[in-house]
Amino acid sequence: ADKTWRFGSEAPREPTRSSCANDDLLTHTFRALMQAHFPSITSEHRPTAVRIGRTKHKAARRQSSRFVPTMALDSTIDPISFAPDEALTKLSNLMTQGVKYPQLRAVVVSWLAEVREPSTLVAACIDVIFTTLRDQYEIGREEDDDGELLICMYLLLECLGRTPGTREGRERRRFTSTVTRGVVLCDRSRAHVGKLVHSAMTTTNDVIPSRAIVRLIETFGLEFEDLNFTSCAAAAEGVSGFVRQLLEDGKQSSAMALIFHFNLEEFATNETLQGLAQCNEFSLALEFVQLEPTLAKNWIEFCVHQGVHEHHHAALRQAHKVVTIFEMEAEFPDVRTQYYKSTIARMIAKGQFEVALKRAGAEINLQEFVVESLAAIEQFEYALEFANRCGLEFDCDPVELEKLVARRRATFFQLPEHLSLDANVVFVDDAKSLHYISERYFANKKDIGIDTEWGAAVGEDADKEDTSQVATLQLASEDGVAILDLPVLVQSCPEALEATIGRMFQDDKVLKLGFAVQEDLRRLAKCHPASFGNVRNVADLQSLWKLAVSKARMTKETRDFPWATDEELSRYQPVGLSTMVAAVLGKPLDKTMRMSDWSKRPLTAQQRVYAALDAWTLVEAHRSLLASHADRYIALVDQVNKSYEFK
Repeated sequence: ADKTWRFGSEAPREPTRSSCANDDLLTHTFRALMQAHFPSITSEHRPTAVRIGRTKHKAARRQSSRFVPTMALDSTIDPISFAPDEALTKLSNLMTQGVKYPQLRAVVVSWLAEVREPSTLVAACIDVIFTTLRDQYEIGREEDDDGELLICMYLLLECLGRTPGTREGRERRRFTSTVTRGVVLCDRSRAHVGKLVHSAMTTTNDVIPSRAIVRLIETFGLEFEDLNFTSCAAAAEGVSGFVRQLLEDGKQSSAMALIFHFNLEEFATNETLQGLAQCNEFSLALEFVQLEPTLAKNWIEFCVHQGVHEHHHAALRQAHKVVTIFEMEAEFPDVRTQYYKSTIARMIAKGQFEVALKRAGAEINLQEFVVESLAAIEQFEYALEFANRCGLEFDCDPVELEKLVARRRATFFQLPEHLSLDANVVFVDDAKSLHYISERYFANKKDIGIDTEWGAAVGEDADKEDTSQVATLQLASEDGVAILDLPVLVQSCPEALEATIGRMFQDDKVLKLGFAVQEDLRRLAKCHPASFGNVRNVADLQSLWKLAVSKARMTKETRDFPWATDEELSRYQPVGLSTMVAAVLGKPLDKTMRMSDWSKRPLTAQQRVYAALDAWTLVEAHRSLLASHADRYIALVDQVNKSYEFK
């Protein structure tokens, strides 16, 4: 508490600011100071993930988890003489050794269990950390620029919360509700941390990140009287001023945490919520409205206005959530429809036509909106099909529709005449059809195209769904295409699947052609390891194309290779299948159905055509490149050829 602990020194001194003028010099000075006080820690021994300086602490945790300690952990301490500089030195050494974060946490928990007053030690360590940070930086830090010292601080605070007997739960008011939050029992350590927080809040351009201040306040359970102001009223004014500054600086998360913690009712205004909306912090706004329901009506009206007039989908989602939570449907009867229409419009813009119709459900007004939206972007085929499916009237000039269909067929690559949905494009969902396509299309074939469609949900709830399920597996040869209903086959006839397709995938004599194929194979192996756990002789045409373009850049080839055009040589992003097909076969693929619902049965005609094309164009591109650039292409195939084994 008397600020006597420093790195390598026990002489009391006031914190001073570095006079460095730029980040490079600041970082150099900081490292020099650390090496002076920690001679055992050198740049050669310090892993990049935990270097002192401007490393993000979350990234450091992830990276440090890859390192394995090379020696037994020395976590022994003298509980009587154990001081902050010793604690921080030990932590730094352990991090330098690459000790994983969970192990570091266990070490700190054991320390706090041994010392007489854990919260006093933690407060003193944080004092050292704050002072050292101020000594090294003249200018403020970005909020995410958390170096090793702040990692230590977050670690100490987390472990303090896990230490029995250091905190107790106390009820505190949070706007219209009451919550229970932990409070450190030691008055002296709370006062010590209160002084640190006071200094950080009142120092202009301080270097302490706002979230570090918030974390301290929440962990120690500080109240206004703990903050070392002249009075509670002065403390409230100081905290409010700090919150206003955070809001102006765009640090809404830290500001709202302090508003919640100190119950700052002066911020329970529409202006605060609108500021959150401007920064897209709708989750914080929702939490705020739930704590202060009197704001709900005005907040819904604001969100609806933003959604309708500014086309702000997140605002409409927020309005729908608030209406649902507070059961205000009678007062706002149109909000749900407005939100669903916005959702449907976004799905259609992404090509998720089937999912858009699924979202419309049985509501006629939403079904009509789907059809109208499709017609507005000249997707008359889908508009007509969906209208018929839903029993809606849809007027479409048949002549114009025929012209549109012809235009699309002329624009995009199509299946050849011998491949149609009535012949040689087969949907496979039982053992009999499995054996049929194996003999009819793939027996004695030297190369096949493979592709999958995943059964993950798309749309608003896509992030909540399982994204690993393979819905269909497409296999193509020059004679035909098979679309396998993989979930059904795995469930009903796994032995037949292994004996036919599994055997073909393991055959070294059959070249499997894929595009960005590794993830497809991984998911197939997860779906049925016996059939797809070991896949031999695979050529990824995306990897091949990337290699070919790279070689063309280095050798400055002038020959008429499709990967050596000016357009391809200037491309530095991974090529897509449609782009490669256009370069090799002359026309791109129509990717309209890429985001449709592949788990729904039966598949539509458009889905089956799309699925067949993705697999068949791999075979056709392979044949075309063999015919026109055999020597160079075969060499590239050999270079990218791989076998995969998944366990």
